[in-house]
Amino acid sequence: MSGFTIVNGIAEISDPAIYANWLDNEEFKAAVAADPSPERTAIKRLLIEFEADLSRMVRDNAVQERVVEVMTKYIAEDYIQRDPNTPGNGRDNLIEHFRRVPIDGSTPPPVVGVILDGDVACLMMRELAPDPVVPGATYEWNILTVFRVQDGKLAEHWSTFRKVVPGQNPMGD
Repeated sequence: MSGFTIVNGIAEISDPAIYANWLDNEEFKAAVAADPSPERTAIKRLLIEFEADLSRMVRDNAVQERVVEVMTKYIAEDYIQRDPNTPGNGRDNLIEHFRRVPIDGSTPPPVVGVILDGDVACLMMRELAPDPVVPGATYEWNILTVFRVQDGKLAEHWSTFRKVVPGQNPMGD
């Protein structure tokens, strides 16, 4: 594996370029999704590819053009949303939410791990963030989000973000 290793099911990134190219790095995504069970690997890959497709939309400033396609591919029509910054249930509400999210063209953080328990999956993403304590340094910020998968689609979502004023980034810019 080039630029990363998998330790206890979590990717440890040694090459900073992976933070920018993860969504098109098949070796990286396959390693993060790997599981002895083909069924579990498929669920992990579904979640990783969902995050990668969302990230491509943001990176390419193509939300308006691709949001319906991406959400239809991955999200159940009767999707349940438990993120305080994304009010309302249903795939159509999620689509409209993404149409209004401000984007800056940067690549969102890579998925470094997926933990499965039945039909519930916790995704861990990791971003290099400026260290507020050590000037000029960065630290690895781990971001968690949880989904329930049903019939090959994302059916429910829980977020760890606090509620913010609309238009602000819940990841805290």
